[in-house]
Amino acid sequence: MRGHYRSIVRLVGIGRILARYNVEPLSEFSWSFRLLTWVMGLHPSVRRARRRSPQVRLRKAMEELGPTFIKFGQALSTHTEILPEAFGVEMKKLQDEVPPFSYARVAEIIQRELGGPVEQFFRAFDPNPVASASIAQVHRATTLAGREVAVKVMRPNITALVELDIHLLSLLANLVDTYRVDWRRFRARQVVAEFAVSIRNEINFQIEASRAQKFRENFKNDQEMRVPAVIWPLSTRRVLTLEWMEGIPIDELTHRLHHTHLDPVTISRNIIISFFKQVLRDGYFHADQHPGNLFVLADGTIALLDFGIIGRVTQEDRLLLARILQGLLARDYRLVAQLHIDAGYVPRHTDLDAFEEACQMLTEPVFGQPLREISIGKLLAQLFKVTEQFDIAVQPHLLLLQKTMLVVEGVGREINPDLNVWEVSGPLIREWMAEHLGPRGTLHNTQARLKKLADATVLLPDVMVGGLERWSQDKFQLRIHPSVLEGLEKTVAQGLRSQTWAIIGGTLFLGGSVLAMGGLSAWWYVPPLGGAAVSYLLGIRRLV
Repeated sequence: MRGHYRSIVRLVGIGRILARYNVEPLSEFSWSFRLLTWVMGLHPSVRRARRRSPQVRLRKAMEELGPTFIKFGQALSTHTEILPEAFGVEMKKLQDEVPPFSYARVAEIIQRELGGPVEQFFRAFDPNPVASASIAQVHRATTLAGREVAVKVMRPNITALVELDIHLLSLLANLVDTYRVDWRRFRARQVVAEFAVSIRNEINFQIEASRAQKFRENFKNDQEMRVPAVIWPLSTRRVLTLEWMEGIPIDELTHRLHHTHLDPVTISRNIIISFFKQVLRDGYFHADQHPGNLFVLADGTIALLDFGIIGRVTQEDRLLLARILQGLLARDYRLVAQLHIDAGYVPRHTDLDAFEEACQMLTEPVFGQPLREISIGKLLAQLFKVTEQFDIAVQPHLLLLQKTMLVVEGVGREINPDLNVWEVSGPLIREWMAEHLGPRGTLHNTQARLKKLADATVLLPDVMVGGLERWSQDKFQLRIHPSVLEGLEKTVAQGLRSQTWAIIGGTLFLGGSVLAMGGLSAWWYVPPLGGAAVSYLLGIRRLV
């Protein structure tokens, strides 16, 4: 009961905020929301707030709704197939900065998580946070061993609020998929499910710690980037303690008068090189590289922070992207189109000539500027528009890669306007392609396939014997994936409901007809006939 009460209170609060900013698409769902929007619009302050553009109003509403919706808006900014471009750009501006919570609560959380008071684990602990966001805030401290650290403490009750908001978003997604046939192509339930996994990972600092450790291992022999060490004994699900990185936020380099000892050319190159190493070499990249998560150390090395959002690119996708970039640079649009079809991103029945022409039409204007000014992120964005034009769903992890690439390029060019991304990344791309697509790559892939074949050959006798035993004992069973069963179950349930309404309607119709033929007054036979009509309409509605 208490859970239902909290859901209703939160839902009412969300409705008030969305109505205040007149988030227009939602007015199509119910007349009550339209009425609430009209009533709230009578207040002068609300009318002033609504003078902004629709995309700005949506961003302001998301910020007021709290951490879950801020993160959801940021996630939506990567889904260009859902949000128009203007809305996507605005969602990237969502501010994740909120007032800090009290030091008393910080001390309480640390005591509960680490099993003792702050003084038991830290020689010094600054009560004033150095950063405060919607999910956590960060304090500078010194361990008993004298090591300078950053302590990230999760906000009180944030887990319960996130779970409640995920539940409400899931309900909304179900309503969209059920009652808005024209919106089903947006795959609302899938988008919310992906987001739920992402934000649940963000509110578990043990996951973030393991990611930081992986990035640190990946870059332990590189000069361009450093990752803080995790202090494992002082880290839990709600407290994360990392090595302190003494540096400056990267956006401060735009004021070069204060940091004349730092070379913006070297730093911008470090940003680009480290990112391409993450994508090509590791297939594991930091997907939230905005200026707040990038620090510059005294020697110009980049320090990477906050590992709440990461992306993965499989070996197959990396090979495909490398070939596509190679084809685009050579302006071989036939090859680019064929690669999409061979990879299964586009159905094999797609008209190759039409797809090639679309690739050329959308990407050729990008090449109308000097090579140094061409953005790889924008080039991929144009390519993804081609797939949208052919009504093909873009792979979410590739969208995340494209969005992150745009951010990284933007940060690099902000501090060094003369940055030539192609010149910096070119040697890395060519070296990686030579290793994986040249003779060495062919040999390596052949060896890998032979090893797979050898492993399968060893296992084949056991598989055959096991199959024969199951066959002889009549133990073969049909197994269906749960996702298929879910759709089948829904279809059967809808059919049963429609059948139930049909039976009720038929019974009422027969009863009403008998009463009418018996010469009784309309008071007797009109209600059952009316009920039969309503039952028929409900049954039809279930089938539509």
